[in-house]
Amino acid sequence: MAAQAAEYRSKLVESAVEQDDTALEAYLGGEEPSIETLKRCIRKGTLGAKFVPVICGSAFKNKGVQPLLDAVVDFLPAPTDVAAVTGLKIDFRGRGHPQVLG
Repeated sequence: MAAQAAEYRSKLVESAVEQDDTALEAYLGGEEPSIETLKRCIRKGTLGAKFVPVICGSAFKNKGVQPLLDAVVDFLPAPTDVAAVTGLKIDFRGRGHPQVLG
């Protein structure tokens, strides 16, 4: 089972470092990426919608809550990373007019 876990870990790391050519080249050269490099690559892949990070945990006794919050900060876009949301403002006659919300 340890061999299978190592195999899948290798696949996950390779998927992450594919987001950065320098990190991928170093990884394929046998160099294990640092935690900072992995976080940077996972964030880049998440922002580019290449993959979705999955965090396991349980609210029971707060198991996994802190890693989930850390992942939100580390991987998801900040408000400054995304464009303003455009919606429809409906007037009293039921007509919608495009408007930037926020």
